Amino acid sequence: MASTTSHERAVYLSSRRDATHVRNRSNAINNNANGGSGSRRRKAEPRSNGTIKSKSKSSFLSKEVLSCISVAMIILIVLLMGYTNLYNNESDSQSTSLGLYATWEEAPSSIHEFDHDNDKTVCRLPIITVEEWETGRYWEREVPVIVKNVTDAWPALKHWTKEELLRRYPDVMVGMGRSKDLGQTGPDDAGDALTKTTIRDFVVNHMHDTKTEKYVFDRKLNMPDGLLEDCQPYPMPTRMFAENRNVYKGTDIPDRLMWKDHLALTIGRDLQGLTFHKHNAAWNTVVFGAKRWILYDAERITKNITRLKRMTRDVNNPIQLTTPEWIRTLYHMDERMEEIRNYGHDCVQRAGEMLYVPWGWAHMVINIGDTVAVVSERGLNAMEP
Repeated sequence: MASTTSHERAVYLSSRRDATHVRNRSNAINNNANGGSGSRRRKAEPRSNGTIKSKSKSSFLSKEVLSCISVAMIILIVLLMGYTNLYNNESDSQSTSLGLYATWEEAPSSIHEFDHDNDKTVCRLPIITVEEWETGRYWEREVPVIVKNVTDAWPALKHWTKEELLRRYPDVMVGMGRSKDLGQTGPDDAGDALTKTTIRDFVVNHMHDTKTEKYVFDRKLNMPDGLLEDCQPYPMPTRMFAENRNVYKGTDIPDRLMWKDHLALTIGRDLQGLTFHKHNAAWNTVVFGAKRWILYDAERITKNITRLKRMTRDVNNPIQLTTPEWIRTLYHMDERMEEIRNYGHDCVQRAGEMLYVPWGWAHMVINIGDTVAVVSERGLNAMEP
């Protein structure tokens, strides 16, 4: 009984040792699988948890920053796109509102073909100062003359740039017509050949339309006050009438001999201008651009209309030519150039200069580039329609 008990006890203790060994072995395996012993894991847990939390927080903040940057970039791109579209629209609008060219100077110019240096053997006109013009009273003489620096004090130099002219005077009425038609009738008798429009409509829609060839040249349509003020001080003798209007109105001087404060605006593109015509004494002042003039002495044609016809047209094909056509095809034929050299003038008038044309002198004009000018003619009345 006792031996049996001892044996059973020995078996029981052996089984306990085996179970403990198995359990320890199992725990060791589990610890290895979990990265170490339980005690190490417990000690490492605080550091591990802190690191994980720090990394998670940093990761969260990084994502927030990146998200904000992305949103900011998107907003910036949208704003830039909107600004670009706005700028393009404004540029397109401005381009449209100014016509084909932003300034008078940017438009095409035939300077290489029609300009020259006013050689004394070609132009043969005196070029004088404003003081000489006034003290010499050249407007009472019967010879043409060029007066320089007339517009030096004119506000028109600032107010009549293309952009400013359209901004200040878009709705001012002007008369436009074809250069050839105006040359045939003469500018004073153009009548129905002229169409009334506004400065803006002409500059934007007609000025550079080669199909219609429109040109603003209506001397009977007086400029409104704003434009007139831009031409102060007026050249003499126009200024003399403006300053003494009531005195002159009480005299017996006939209207056809009186210089009145009636100024007309002319605007045209390159190569435009009136063909040969004649009228009362007048002065023409260029503000922007340039003009070439062919003038023919009144004494040569006053009692010889046949000579004038031979000069201005081809006798074998007597059609009315434009000024550039005449210069290109007829000027060098049949002694016309020699006639002008001896009894006329071939001159280029530049911006700031005034050219005086006496009564009866036949003349043709061609614009060199976009040209804006002012005209005053003796006998024209500011009260005329």
